[in-house]
Amino acid sequence: MNWPDRDSLHRTAKLLVDSGRASSPEEAVAILETFVLQVDVGPGIENLPAAQAGLGTLVNAGHRAFLGGVAVRAEEDPVLTEGWAAGRRLSTMVAELGGRMTEALSPDIPTIVVGEPIRPSIGRIVLWTTWAGWAGGVVEDPSHRLDGDGMVLSGVAAGALGVSEAFQYVLGSSRAGHRNAGVSLWRPDLPWHDPDGTGPPLNWLPSTLWLLGLGHLGQGYAWSLGWLPYATPTDVMVFLMDTDIVVDGNKATGLLLRDADVDHRKTRVMAARLEDDLGIRTSIVERRFDDTLWPGDEEPLLALAGFDRPEPRRQLGGQRSGGPRFGRVIDAGLGSGPVEYLDILIHTFPSQLDPATAFPGHQRHNRSMPAAYTAEIERMVKAGTDIGDATCGMTQAAGISVAAAFVGAMTGAIVIGDVLRHMHSGREIAILSLDLRSPAYIDAPENTAPGTYFNPGSTSAR
Repeated sequence: MNWPDRDSLHRTAKLLVDSGRASSPEEAVAILETFVLQVDVGPGIENLPAAQAGLGTLVNAGHRAFLGGVAVRAEEDPVLTEGWAAGRRLSTMVAELGGRMTEALSPDIPTIVVGEPIRPSIGRIVLWTTWAGWAGGVVEDPSHRLDGDGMVLSGVAAGALGVSEAFQYVLGSSRAGHRNAGVSLWRPDLPWHDPDGTGPPLNWLPSTLWLLGLGHLGQGYAWSLGWLPYATPTDVMVFLMDTDIVVDGNKATGLLLRDADVDHRKTRVMAARLEDDLGIRTSIVERRFDDTLWPGDEEPLLALAGFDRPEPRRQLGGQRSGGPRFGRVIDAGLGSGPVEYLDILIHTFPSQLDPATAFPGHQRHNRSMPAAYTAEIERMVKAGTDIGDATCGMTQAAGISVAAAFVGAMTGAIVIGDVLRHMHSGREIAILSLDLRSPAYIDAPENTAPGTYFNPGSTSAR
């Protein structure tokens, strides 16, 4: 058996190898292929924007971790109205996002419920999605759901949390799937069910911004951006910056990626999805972000950064005679190990911190290589491979980050929510830290140096 090269390594299956649960990527994928997620959908979803975004997120993020598939039972098959689902029947959206329809639920599979199904919802665990305004989550008891309608990002957050709880449950967590979990995108510093967390009506949406990096995080941002209820999508311009080409392993975490996108540039794939599916205009910039990039007069000053290294993050600030590089920057970072992959850390600038000091330089970690990798080196050497080549190849594979699409979906909802909160004069937050192993504990200290109000450019919501 040959290990896949680093470009083909499934980023979520890798957590089973790194944790010692699987002895090879092949075995890890085989384990994930035994995992199936069920979604039970009630009638009337065409009138519920958050429910459409929640269902889309459950299927899209779910099938990238539950390799046995996402099975959706729905009472009806209406034409949907929002974002990525607009103009499609429910069954069509499910198929396009990688799921399948079913007529019956199994009592042995985790189930996430959207809306009010007529038939009883059954499953190994059953969690109910819920939302009200800017707050969304999942609960064990349907009587504990929030009272009200949600905006689309609360649906994205609820869907991401549903996949997260179910995935941790099937991996053996004793807590996940047996608790309520949620977040208020308006007041993430408050308990998510606090009435003050529902926020105001959504009136204004960003009209122009940068997506710096189009990997796991950049696509998480774009996924949430695509659900926003733009009255006139052609008023929106998104600048896409990346130099990478899609590899097979990216499909595990890239919410906008399909099989046919492999070997194509990420910028071109993202531009096609935003333009063809949503009508949003794009501008492609295929270069690395560094200190030499300063937005021109016709370019946005709002930047959403999704880098995987500290060096470009340190360049996000900076001043010159014409002013700062950007008027507002939101940067997200994720953990990379078999436990840490559930960690989310978001910085907003300007704040009491500066990017040059908030992100320390590259640090080498002298971690021992997991046993599966050393065993493969030994096997390769016995088979005749030069030890240097074998060690180099496995070191590269070991260096690939463990990642899951539902973490990127959750991060995208929080980051786009931060943009909207600023535009609606909400509480400014400097740093947000969230660990999906314990989602009830969110650290979100106030931004005490946000500078003057920054208008990123706006257009109206429907």
